[in-house]
Amino acid sequence: MIPRPPYRIVILALCLVFLVLSSLSPWRTKSALATYPANPNMTKVFCYSEANTPAVYISRILDVTSYARSKISTQPLNNAFFSYLVEEYDYKNSSSLPTGCRLFETHSQAEAARQKLIADAQQANKQVVEVNWNPGPIVETPGGGDSVNIGPKVPPPGHTFCALGNADTMYFSDVFDTVGSLNVQAWNNAFKDFLSKTYGFEAEVDATCTVLNTVREAERNLKARIGGVRYNRHKAVETGWKFGQNAVTSTRPRPKPTPKPDDDPEPVAQRPAPTPAPADIRDFATKEVPQVLAYCQNDRMVAGAFDCYCIQRALYNYRMEHAKDPGPPEPFTSLFAKDKLDCSGFIAQFVLMWATSRAQSASLPLPVAQCVAKRFETALRAKPHPSHVKELFNAAIAACK
Repeated sequence: MIPRPPYRIVILALCLVFLVLSSLSPWRTKSALATYPANPNMTKVFCYSEANTPAVYISRILDVTSYARSKISTQPLNNAFFSYLVEEYDYKNSSSLPTGCRLFETHSQAEAARQKLIADAQQANKQVVEVNWNPGPIVETPGGGDSVNIGPKVPPPGHTFCALGNADTMYFSDVFDTVGSLNVQAWNNAFKDFLSKTYGFEAEVDATCTVLNTVREAERNLKARIGGVRYNRHKAVETGWKFGQNAVTSTRPRPKPTPKPDDDPEPVAQRPAPTPAPADIRDFATKEVPQVLAYCQNDRMVAGAFDCYCIQRALYNYRMEHAKDPGPPEPFTSLFAKDKLDCSGFIAQFVLMWATSRAQSASLPLPVAQCVAKRFETALRAKPHPSHVKELFNAAIAACK
């Protein structure tokens, strides 16, 4: 038997060591959709921020139970960690994947990877911030096919503000927490009732309520909206209203000012009372709400590109604005197909992250996937209609290949 040269064995051993060490680095896998060995029992996870900023934020090691299939997406957990960093640290990162989370079978594996990430960050002269983030129990949910999603059992609350007005005056609520399902109609009814009782304002359309992931973002957007109204020389009223059981009943109507004597009073112009939408249209639109939400959420492309709850609300408002159109209401699928709803304000907050992950799941390398995501987002903002999502995404892939 011819003896094998020892230097080949040494080289082989070094290669194996390199592969093992590189697999421990969290920055190695940037996609939220990862492929793991068949039926692993993942018990630990930690999350971290991207290494392209001066500070790197790292969570503690958290417990998770996942009897995974071949594909596991940590996107819900990524999003929750990103929102936490924005809220607590005003974290800003324009990367398509600003945060990531890695799963491990044992605590020792997770700790080794976490310590390596800290060492790499310190070697690169980054500030390391170890955060005490607690998202609560982390669970898996079906993600379609043989994949699962990993995320908090109780999703973080949303933070919402509403606006309603006319050509002269816009009324704004304060920011309030929204937990669980988004009850847009309840917010709208309560805010309209409050405005009617407090300001004597009778709205002809429904309120526009904006839902954001953090208080910081919601307050920043609310301030910008108010500033924009005043910049255009319109009146903006900050009502301080928040949605809740006692939001209306605890607020007394504002007293009317004492009239001043007028030697030559002008006749008071009587404004016609606003005509509410017919009851049958409101009933139709209300019953249509869950159908529209299901339509959006069941189309993975549309759900990735747009905020389905905002599209749901936009369609309801469209029905109210077109309540007097002749004939029966046009099916919402036809409205989407004919691009009759402008969804430019409803593009999903994490559309770049979603598009990158979607492109990588099609076996595209990361640089190509990032190119696809940027082209897709640009095209989507130019043509913000649900019926064009698939077409725009395929065109972005063709352009970046």
